[in-house]
Amino acid sequence: MSEREIKEKIPRQHMPEQEPRVRVKNYAEVPCGYTRELAQLEARRCLQCKKPKCREGCPVEVEIPAFIALIAEGDFAGAARKLKERNSLPAVCGRVCPQEDQCEKFCIVGKKDEPVAIGRLERFAADWEREQGSLFIPSKAAATGKKVAIVGAGPAGLTVAGDLILQGHAVTIFEALHQAGGVLVYGIPEFRLPKKIVQYEIDYLQRLGVGFRSIM
Repeated sequence: MSEREIKEKIPRQHMPEQEPRVRVKNYAEVPCGYTRELAQLEARRCLQCKKPKCREGCPVEVEIPAFIALIAEGDFAGAARKLKERNSLPAVCGRVCPQEDQCEKFCIVGKKDEPVAIGRLERFAADWEREQGSLFIPSKAAATGKKVAIVGAGPAGLTVAGDLILQGHAVTIFEALHQAGGVLVYGIPEFRLPKKIVQYEIDYLQRLGVGFRSIM
């Protein structure tokens, strides 16, 4: 049996969730995330296509096969670093990005079976980094001397700030509400996207050097 045939026999791995009788009594996140073992097994389903269609469906062009391969190898820190080369909010995107209509929609595995759970694997890598306390801060390009003001600390503002700060620009986000995050904080319920996850991503941007100013 070929390596591809072995991969094709691995079913898509279910993400553990709170039991219904438990979650009706709290506002905690419903999905619990993959364990190391489930993440590696799911990662093995990736065919490592030479021309990955999944990247065409990703708005920020994450190197999807590359970070999944690192998970399969057990290099979870490396997977988180690879994600952050293109995405400053992996823990958020792994939870609320519509993968089924973007990257997973183009997954070749999905032609015959369920697509590789790209979003769940992204969440796993980002959560692993946070839980291990091993936050990776990528190097930035040399300072350009240019200053950028971004109005609004919603997902769009946070994303462009993460991109521009790595390019060497000085970035400040101006926000009118009490807390940064926009719809991530004020529009998505806690059981879907915990506020602590959003804050962790914002803290990461601040450590990169992004400034936040209130205009209340």
